[in-house]
Amino acid sequence: MRLSVLIVLSIVSPFLLKAQNAEKYKKESEEIRKQIWAWDKPQFKVREVPQQYSNVSKVILAHHTELTADSKSKVAFYGLGFGAKKEQTLSEIVRELVKLNDKTAIDEYSELSFTQFEKTSGFFSSNKSTTYIGLRVIKANGTVKEINTDEIVLTKDETKEKKAKIAVPDLQPGDILDYFIAVEQSMSNDYSVKPYNIYLFASAPILSLSFHAELGAKYSIEYKSYNGAPELQVGKNEDKHLMVDVNKNDIPPFETTLWVAAARQLPFIRMNIGLGYKGLGSRMLDVNKPGEIVKITDGTRHLEDKASSLSSTYYTYYWMRANKAIFEAVEDKAKKKAKQMGLTYKDLSDDERAALLYYSYRYDNLLAFDVNQLEKKINLGQIEYNGISFPLFAIFKTSGLDPAILISENKEGFRMNEVMNENELEAVTYLPATKKFFSITSIYDVPFQIPAAIQGVTGNKSFTFDHPGAIMSVKKMEGLTNIDPGPNVPMVASDKNARIEKIKMSIAAGNSSLLVNRNTTLKGEYKKDVQKFLVLYEDVYEAERLAFKEDKSLIEELEDDKRGKKYVDEVKSAFAEARKKQQKAFEDEAKGWFEQDVTDLKNYKVENLGIRHTSPDFVYSSTFNLNGLVKKAGNNYIVEIGKIQGQPLVVKDEQRKRDIDVYMPYARSIEYIVDLEIPEGYTAEGVAALNSKVENETGYFSTVATATDKIVSVKITKHYFKNFEPVKNWEKLMAFMDASSNWTNSKLLFKKK
Repeated sequence: MRLSVLIVLSIVSPFLLKAQNAEKYKKESEEIRKQIWAWDKPQFKVREVPQQYSNVSKVILAHHTELTADSKSKVAFYGLGFGAKKEQTLSEIVRELVKLNDKTAIDEYSELSFTQFEKTSGFFSSNKSTTYIGLRVIKANGTVKEINTDEIVLTKDETKEKKAKIAVPDLQPGDILDYFIAVEQSMSNDYSVKPYNIYLFASAPILSLSFHAELGAKYSIEYKSYNGAPELQVGKNEDKHLMVDVNKNDIPPFETTLWVAAARQLPFIRMNIGLGYKGLGSRMLDVNKPGEIVKITDGTRHLEDKASSLSSTYYTYYWMRANKAIFEAVEDKAKKKAKQMGLTYKDLSDDERAALLYYSYRYDNLLAFDVNQLEKKINLGQIEYNGISFPLFAIFKTSGLDPAILISENKEGFRMNEVMNENELEAVTYLPATKKFFSITSIYDVPFQIPAAIQGVTGNKSFTFDHPGAIMSVKKMEGLTNIDPGPNVPMVASDKNARIEKIKMSIAAGNSSLLVNRNTTLKGEYKKDVQKFLVLYEDVYEAERLAFKEDKSLIEELEDDKRGKKYVDEVKSAFAEARKKQQKAFEDEAKGWFEQDVTDLKNYKVENLGIRHTSPDFVYSSTFNLNGLVKKAGNNYIVEIGKIQGQPLVVKDEQRKRDIDVYMPYARSIEYIVDLEIPEGYTAEGVAALNSKVENETGYFSTVATATDKIVSVKITKHYFKNFEPVKNWEKLMAFMDASSNWTNSKLLFKKK
């Protein structure tokens, strides 16, 4: 609800001269601004803020949206001949009046950035949009100053894209910013729906929020209101155009920044807008009729859609001989690998066989080297996968296991009966016999790890609803849309998603920094983001090759291949360059975690890749100087030991009063095991004051400090026991979070003897 978002505009044709485009755009802008500033809407004449919001950083006095859409038939040239297609024209105007009460709000709105021009094209479609903005400042004395938004500074000036920014000068507390964004977009129609959301929340209070839409008679709408949002006011005018209105006044500010599941907690309305269709095949296409307005009362039909889609895939993909051979090939390669590893494939348990198949598929399909995609392969760890639920299911089925696919809601997403399309549901491969889960979202995932998105979804009563989850077994897939109730997905304990920092420190030569020897262990959900940052593709590939006892390294394979020989030097060079960049990655990671200046980083190493369930922890180490924590006080030293934990989460003043439940990413823990060497000729004072503990049913923060004549040892531990807490426990969560935050001020004194 503010202009800092990227705004997309486009030119009519990339072949028009720049000057012609600029002049045309300027004239259109002037006309649109005249029209919008002339709106006769009383909410945009409000200037006063209610007393209860006098100390709020900003107040949205009025927010209004106008949406219009129509369609027309058009003859288009596709390259092979002429054909009729539908082209839609949509216009959206969003105008907002916001009062800026303090410097924070002034800083937020003093410079606005946006993309001025952009055009995207598809094979049989072309989407074009033109966006205009208006901006004026209303001073406390009532004077109005309009900002010339045509005189912007281009930061990128290319034919298909122009990026720009505009400064809003001389803003002062008490000023009112009146701005609008007007977008006109034309797009070819493929009868797909266009999602549109009406948000009835913001971090700032809203005195008046309104929405009005007029859609041509050929359009249809599906909609659903969420989390206490009002119902759409719908109807038709005399031209049979669809009319949609929403009005809501006095909306209080909502906490939107800390552990909020917007889909479950914040008020908004979702619409699917598209051209209706009632011709041949309309039922199969699952489209509404022209002029139809449908209120979604139960989204569980999309569970059936998901189940039907999986069944269809099972029949049309798995049972086709050519496709089934793909899955059989995975098992054949896994059998070969088992033999190389000294294993008897037929004697493996279900879990052992599933793990072998998982790793074999990852190695041969995801990690497989392709010299023609060298850059992509080197950055393969950055790629996200969708869980690969069906391929894993099919591989397990082919290999004689009895797998299933769990269809579940996302614990922070829409509830099962509130989704508006099947893609909002999670799908995870599952072995019912052993109750084990399998998912691949990156090359670092391991078998048996429950994805964070479903941890505790059905096991936590807070998430219980009519359809907590569904199992698609082989038998159920063969029965098309038949499903069984899903299992209870367990909550993963906080010590399974963990960061453990083992740190040995001493005051470095020069007495201004700490020499740090660091060893870090990451478990569970803590691993992936750091693995992407620090791990090299070459190392993952080689580790898996050795695990499977393959004879030749990747480079040796290329050297022995007639066609690959010519690429050896290029590949070696690319791998060497990636390895050279690894030091910078280690340095940046250390700086980001400790939030202090890190220098002279060396001896960096990945100790364990963490890509096998038999050795799942990601472990890495380095040494460096950590600056800013040591201060000289006469002959003594003060060490700001509390800052070794970086900057823990601080609950801001505006976040402390909470009236909604707490949705955290996962249960987790952070632990520091610190040994600080006492300099020769000094004693440590203040050790006892470092001890603390705050514990309750939501988690705890604990510090245990001891000392000898040579070493001060401190163990710092913080646990969040669950991924969800009811709002009644918010004070308990804050109790140990505040203790952790306050402990950053802890200091040690090394006193000269």
